[in-house]
Formats: sequence, structure tokens, C-alpha cells
Amino acid sequence: MINRGLTATAKTIRSLTIDAIEKANSGHPGLPMGCAEIGAFLFGETLKYYPKVPKWANRDRFILSAGHGSMLLYSLLFLSGYNVTLDDIKNFRQLKSKTPGHPEYGWTEGVETSTGPLGQGVANAVGMALMGKRNAQKFNMNGYTIFDNRIFVLASDGDLMEGLSYEAASLAGHLKLNNLILIYDSNKITIEGSVDLTFTENIEKRFRSQDWAVIKMNGHDWENIRRGFEQAEYDRIAENKPVIIIADTIIGKGSPNKQATNKCHGAPLGKDESELCKNILNIKEDFFVDPEAVAYFNSKKIEQEKIYNEWVDLFSEWSKKFPELRKLYDDNFSLYIPPDAFQNIPKFKKGDSIPTRNASQAVLNGVCKDLDFIASGSADLGSSTMTIIKDGKEITSDDYSKYNVQYGIREHAMGSIATGMYLYGGVLPVVGTFLSFVNYMLPSIRMAAIMRIPTIYLFSHDSIYVGEDGPTHQPVEHISSLRFMPNVNLMRPADANETITAWQIALELTNHPNIIITTRQKVPVLDVDFSIDNAKRGGFIIKKEKNETIDIILISSGSEVSITLEAAARLEKEGYSVRVVNMFSTYLFDRQSGEYKESVFPKRVRNRIAIEAGIPDYWYKYVGLDGDVIGVSKFGISGKAEEVGKFFGFTEENIYNRGVALIEKNR
Repeated sequence: MINRGLTATAKTIRSLTIDAIEKANSGHPGLPMGCAEIGAFLFGETLKYYPKVPKWANRDRFILSAGHGSMLLYSLLFLSGYNVTLDDIKNFRQLKSKTPGHPEYGWTEGVETSTGPLGQGVANAVGMALMGKRNAQKFNMNGYTIFDNRIFVLASDGDLMEGLSYEAASLAGHLKLNNLILIYDSNKITIEGSVDLTFTENIEKRFRSQDWAVIKMNGHDWENIRRGFEQAEYDRIAENKPVIIIADTIIGKGSPNKQATNKCHGAPLGKDESELCKNILNIKEDFFVDPEAVAYFNSKKIEQEKIYNEWVDLFSEWSKKFPELRKLYDDNFSLYIPPDAFQNIPKFKKGDSIPTRNASQAVLNGVCKDLDFIASGSADLGSSTMTIIKDGKEITSDDYSKYNVQYGIREHAMGSIATGMYLYGGVLPVVGTFLSFVNYMLPSIRMAAIMRIPTIYLFSHDSIYVGEDGPTHQPVEHISSLRFMPNVNLMRPADANETITAWQIALELTNHPNIIITTRQKVPVLDVDFSIDNAKRGGFIIKKEKNETIDIILISSGSEVSITLEAAARLEKEGYSVRVVNMFSTYLFDRQSGEYKESVFPKRVRNRIAIEAGIPDYWYKYVGLDGDVIGVSKFGISGKAEEVGKFFGFTEENIYNRGVALIEKNR
């Protein structure tokens, strides 16, 4: 017989959902009301968690991929004892409340990842499941199960329509992530109406074809729900597959006139409908919390504490018996970088000419000798983006302990899975693709930026120098678009040695995503001080003017730095006083003091030219209206890299001529 506390919990979820959304005059009541029973059973009978220690490493994770139904999660966090109060529920969707419109990681205790853009949570869950398997294989020993947690994700019709979920589910099935359970809220309604308008595929066949186990259940029948979750637990082990539970539900269940329609999807029920609904539920007050629901979750606390303490004792014994593993655990979960991690990476020699993608791979392989927590992968381009850890071997369904992830040609899933990997803990993901394909993963980069996830993105084959591959593969606008995204540190190293510095910064600055842009073409190793102290300022002087009167400042980044220095040398031969600034990272430079910025770009010097093989518009913030930019204002052209570069004016001669013209114009 089902505990009355579960029924009371479902009733409370509906009560709080109705009133919180009505008070805010904004929100999505349909999913929380339709999934009230599923949510109650999950938090009451299924999930392993301990609210007093919300970040307990072996907790089960629950991700609400359909983040618009956030009142389901907030109600359950409140009832189960997380730091979410009834006052927080009453403050739903208000400025700086703990209960924002969509769940936000780092903002509300118990929220495992920020969700809202549909499909992201599904792919995050795949990343968490992958790291759960990896950490279990690394740290579990006979008699000492340190990791055996499961990843639960609740997804909507919209989540499964988004292409991201196809990509992520495909990889999850391939890797046999049997610690992953996806609950599909099949309420058959979207904002526009019935899913039959656009979505008539057979979900069961789709997931079976992706090598998932499939279970069906009635999302409102308690015994059916119990059997469904019990079957999922059995099937994930017996079949060694991830599991999808297709739960038939009624959106907005309990609303007499709006349930099972799109009218309750994304808008308050309205005062009259809310009163009718609460009368049916026998609720006499606003923000009603059923005492039996409170008592039910209070009764769970002893068992939760027991399970947690047993794990703590086991972990303590394991730590004493396997001190080397414990040290590895601590290093991985703190992302500890030994002081000498970069000492074994030789400096590249002046005069050599090396693609920065090759330099990046040398650094990656060098630091991975001392860092166990890096897992690197690409979208089927590892040999081109140079993201392969040479001795790391590949993660497979038979061995999750290795260091290279083959994501397949799935950029969007790759980005979002990497976010989930980091959120699970014990890993710093590195992912790579051609810069021209970055738009496939912009949504996942944006979510990482919102959550300040320090994924390292390696994007190679920058700009027009891809040459013969033509405009489709020449990402002239991508660097600027990435720079405009908040919380993203994009670094474009000028040569092989600055690539080492970029890696140091990416590993050290862990409160935002770090992007390293590398070249396919060779670039000369420069006689410049690319120290980390300089690089952390983002933009810095690499060639000083020959006298106090500066005739012109040349600004460049990446592969254009070398030809800029050549042009500066020619200008000086003609008697001009030239300063050259390396704009390694605009993100870091823009955060410097006004005094430092003035020391680099004195206001009195209005003759400035920026040189970068990308969209010129971004650079006017540095050169001003009196300045000039040598950039690319079209989508590129097919031809040999050198010829394409010359066609767009990236030559020492053109920079020289433009410099002289600017000086004379503003004289």
C-alpha cells in the first residue's frame, strides 16, 4: 500500500505550484501539476540524498531538464529539507529570490545544473553519468564502493524534440551508461497545442534503436509508478543500458478546465481556475502544506542520515587502506595543479615555425603526465584539433577510466556533456573542434558561461588561413561573437610559447570557460616575453616605441602578431615611432584598471590600427573612430592560405601602407 505521505506530497506540490505562480503572475503550472506524483515518489522513495550535506559526492543527481517546471523542483527541495523555505516559494520568480523562473546552479541549494533551454539537462545528465562510471572505476575497490550513484533526469516533449537530446542519448546508449535514468513526461502538449502537430515519432522505438532499455508507466498511478522505478533499477543492471521511463501524464492535472490542454502550459491558471482547482483538492488556504507531507519527509531523515554516515565511514576506511587513491581523489576533486606541472614542457625555440595547434597538443600531453583529472575529446577531429592525450587511451563501454572521449560528430552534445562532466566532479573537460563549427555548440558554451563552468575549449583552424576549404570553413565572425559572450575568456596565442601560457591560464582561472584559439598554419616562434604575468593582463606591449612621441600603436592577436611586428620594424626604418600591443585576451584586458589601460593605450595617441583576420567591428572599442582596422568583412574565399591572407591584406606591406596613411591623415 502506498504511504499516505506520498499523496500528501503530490497535493502539496500542486498547492504550492498554483499559488506561487498565481502570486508571481508568471510561470508554468502544467508540468509540476502533471508530474506531482512522479516527483513525490522520486524524492520520497527513490533518490539517495542528504540535504544536510547537499554536495555529498555519492548522492544521486536529479536534473529537471524541463526547467520551466521549476516549481516541481522547488516544492520538493522545500519539503525534503534543502535550504529552500516557504517564504522562498512565496517569492517565486522575484528579483534575487532563491526560486528563479528556471533552476540556476550555484544559486539554489539542491539544483544540480542550470536548465531552461530544452535538451541541455538531458545532455548534462549524460556527462554526469559518464563521470559517475569513470569515478567508480577509478576509485571503487573490492568491498569499498565509493561511487554507485545514479543520475535521474526529467525531460519533456520539448526536450526530446530538440536535436541535442538525440545526440546525447545516442552517445549514452553507445557507452552503456546504465547509471542514467531518463523520465519522459509524455503529456503530449506543447505551447502551441497537441504534440500531434509536430511530433508523432515512436519514442520507444527511437530509444531502443539507441540501445536504451525502455519502460512505460502511468504517471498518476502509485503502484504503476513504483513498479516502473523498480523495473528501471532492475533493467539498468540486467540489460547494462541507460533506461528511459515513458510516463503517461496529464499536463496540469487537477485543473478542471485547463488540464490536458496547452492553456496550463506556460501561464498562471487564473484566480477562478485556481479556486476551482483548490476546491477539488480540498485546500482551504493559500500556500497550503499538508502536515502529512512534512511528517513523511521528516520520517525519511533518519534513514538518509544512516546511509550517508555509512558512506562516510566506508570512505574513511577506504582512505586509510588506499592512501594513494585518496590523494588522487583529493587532487582530482580539487583540480589540484602541482607547482612543477609546467616545468617539464620545454620552451619552443626562436626561429622555429610551428602551428599553435601542435604546440597546444605538446602542452596537453606534457601537463597530463602530472594531472589525472583532465579528460579530453573532440567531435571526430582529435587528430586535427590536436586534443588527443597520446598515452591516455579512449573511454569505452568496457573501460571508463581512460582520458580521451570520442564524442562523434556531435558538437552540441559534446559541449553540454562536458558541462555535466564537470558538474559531477573530479574532472576538468577539454573539448575541441574546428572554430568554424563552434556555432553548433554556442548554446552549451553559453550555459557553461552562465554557470561559470571552466571547460577548456580548443578551437583550431582559425579564420581565413584554412584556405582551400573555402568560406564554409573560414570562421571570420566567430571570434568576435565568442568575445561578446559574458564570462568567457577567449585567448588567441601569437605563437607556440604563448600557447603554453594560455594553457597555464586556462588551468588556473577556473571561474569561467576558457577558450584557446589555435592555428592550422605554421606561425614563427617570436622573441617576446609571453610570461603568465603579462598574459594575465590580456593585452600588453610587446614592442616599445623608440621615443616618447608615439606615432602609431599597432594592435594584433594570434597569427597576425608576427606580420604586425614586421610592419612595425619597417615603419621604424622610415623614422616612425611605433608601439605594438599583443591583445591576447580582450576578456582579461577589459578587466584591468583604468591606469593600466592608459599605460597601454595612452589617450593622446589616436593613431591606432588593429590587425586580426576576423570581423573588424569589434576592434573599434580599442582603436576609436580615428583609428583603422585591418580585418575581414566577408565570408572568406577559397584558395591557398598564403594567397587568401594576401587577398585580405594581411601582409607586412599593407599594414605598413595603412599605417603611413593613418599617420598622415591625422597629422
